[in-house]
Amino acid sequence: MSNSDKIISLNITKFPQNLLIPNVQNQITIQAINNSNKSENFKFNFEGENLKIITDSDKFQNKIEFSSGETKNIDLKLEPTIDGFGKLIIEVYWIKIIEYLVKEQKVRENVQRSRIKEIFKKQVLTIVEPIEELSPEEFFIDLSEDEINQTEKKLELMKNKFESLKSSKSANSGTSPEITLAKIDLNIKTLAKGYLSIKKPLKALELALKLSDKKEQEKFYFNLVRAYGLRYLDEILQIIKNLKESDNKQNLFKILALDQVSINPEQAINIGFLIKNGVTQKNLLNTMIIKTIELKPVSALKLIEQIDDDILKLNFLFNIARRMLEKKEKSEVIDVFSLIISEIINNIKKNSKKKKFQKLSYTFLKDALYALAEIKNPKAADSIIKNITIKELKERIVKDMFDDIYVIVEEIRTETESHLVFSQFFLLNTYVSSVNNEIENFSLTGGNLSNNVLVNDFNFNIVFLSLFSFDFTVFPFIDRVYNDLKYNQNKSLAYYIFPSKDNYDEKEDKILKNTLTQFFKNLLNVPSQVLIFNLDFIPYLGKPTIILSSDLETNNLLDSRIKKIGDIINLIIDDSKFKGGKIYENLLQIFPSNNIKIVNLVLSYEFINDYNLFKRFVQLLL
Repeated sequence: MSNSDKIISLNITKFPQNLLIPNVQNQITIQAINNSNKSENFKFNFEGENLKIITDSDKFQNKIEFSSGETKNIDLKLEPTIDGFGKLIIEVYWIKIIEYLVKEQKVRENVQRSRIKEIFKKQVLTIVEPIEELSPEEFFIDLSEDEINQTEKKLELMKNKFESLKSSKSANSGTSPEITLAKIDLNIKTLAKGYLSIKKPLKALELALKLSDKKEQEKFYFNLVRAYGLRYLDEILQIIKNLKESDNKQNLFKILALDQVSINPEQAINIGFLIKNGVTQKNLLNTMIIKTIELKPVSALKLIEQIDDDILKLNFLFNIARRMLEKKEKSEVIDVFSLIISEIINNIKKNSKKKKFQKLSYTFLKDALYALAEIKNPKAADSIIKNITIKELKERIVKDMFDDIYVIVEEIRTETESHLVFSQFFLLNTYVSSVNNEIENFSLTGGNLSNNVLVNDFNFNIVFLSLFSFDFTVFPFIDRVYNDLKYNQNKSLAYYIFPSKDNYDEKEDKILKNTLTQFFKNLLNVPSQVLIFNLDFIPYLGKPTIILSSDLETNNLLDSRIKKIGDIINLIIDDSKFKGGKIYENLLQIFPSNNIKIVNLVLSYEFINDYNLFKRFVQLLL
């Protein structure tokens, strides 16, 4: 069995010629050869009807690769399940691998160029409320209460003397140049700082208002408040809250809030809310957030929750990301850009009818996605784009940012096609019901018989018995004729093959008698005549030759039928050498019925090599 003209060849190197019975190694070995000049993949399918199939390896149950010209051996074991015959089906599928080229949209590994500086440059922030640095130590002087009292008396004397001199004509004569307003103001500041040091801020503030210059009064007053606030914030806040409402009161809250930005941003925000003027409060909040961004960008994230302006909030978020990137806080930057993108998408949903807002938000979104792609990778941006639920927005982003996030690549892809390249079935005679020692030995010796006998179907009148062994097995072509006539012409015969190895010694003689008796016992009850041909073969004679033992009644019938073949054969009727014999006598004992005729039949080897001739000969006997 071979299909060598195809991509794969299958040759059976071992096949059971015997009757299949349980508990016997009924093995088939198949040699599979890849005829292709390259590696190929094949899938083998083995199915059994009334047969259990056992493979030595699971690998043949899946796709298996053969290199060019490679040969693989497949071993199968067959276990019958009924009397009669089992069907073995072998199919081979060629798993053809087809390569084809496709253009595939892929996410880039990295952005093509850095644009992060350009993106941040768009979001420059300007401080509305400038913050002047103040060193609180300058406003605290280590004075005792006695020293403060002495300073206060000295100040009072200086002021009185200055007033006295001022009212006299000699006030400008320069007789007391040591007493000047500047010196008085200096002593006022010293005394105020002393009171501030002993935690008497109200006294200090009262003194500040006694400075000679109005602008200097305000400046010194504010600085005293700031200095004290940097040390004792709650106390100074309470003092300011108790002041009458005025612009100065609001400004005092503002400077205290600004001073707290670098210390406690949240506290700074709380102070800012004490300001009643909306514009001032807004400008202050913006300034504090900007300052916090530069100092503690993480803290600024909480502060911007107070911002109602969505665009301004995004502006702050971009600057928080910028500052974090400058501080090399990469993971935090990625989180901020994810937050920015989430905010933008939510804003777009909320403000779908505001075209100007939509346009600005869309620009923010593109910048944020590009920044995320650059800082982390384009896959991160792609993941967010895929999760955008607004269809139009998603399509627009993909289109506008395609070259930034994606790339079209050509890829070789493969797909498989399954082609049936080999299919064949085999019928094997099986028996399971009454297996004894003789039947087991019969099978092990290579014995076999037609499946109609195995199922007690005796609707036939011709039986071939092959009871001798040769250098070849007679089973294949006898079984082939049997199946050919049965399934194609609806004609029936029977056969029994037992290739003797020991010339029918006592053991083999027992096997022969017991198996023939067991299998053919119902033949004795057949009402019509049955011819049993005791078949033997002789070497080539140069012309197909048939030799029959002499029996007048039978010979007349057979002679007339066989002669229909014509002159291409020799027919010999023999009364001496080919008549009788030990086997013949044994058969007469086994089949004593008058309806059964036993005929010795000898064929030359020419019949073995000419199937059609052998088939025609058998047809004429039916």
